[in-house]
Amino acid sequence: MLAELTGFSVKLVWILGYSLLQRAIDDPAITPLRFSMLELVGRNPGTAQVLLGNALGLSRSAATLAIDFWAERGCVERRIGATDRRSFGVYLTEAGARELERLRQRVLQADAALVEGLTADEVAELNRLLGKIHL
Repeated sequence: MLAELTGFSVKLVWILGYSLLQRAIDDPAITPLRFSMLELVGRNPGTAQVLLGNALGLSRSAATLAIDFWAERGCVERRIGATDRRSFGVYLTEAGARELERLRQRVLQADAALVEGLTADEVAELNRLLGKIHL
């Protein structure tokens, strides 16, 4: 029965993908969620912490923890908003930009390893179908 369940197959692929990603990153403290947060900050400089968390489906406290992780590593900083002094925007530091670029390369390597048995058309179709489920 398990082999016929889509959710079970997705979970097995997630486990494989997570394992490949952890090996590529080579830092057990950097999880997919933490990488995703750094990527969002890099692509959306100055975005409020709560909006970054919402984009990843995180609670306020979980978003704070993810941003705190990168702040403690000197990769991001919070700056007071120009229009609302009660809110903070989150920005990459120079060290954060370097770390993000390093991680992006490793994430791309892990992703390529995950789908190495598929053609480019099959990868596109897989991503299209998965998008229909989660978007």
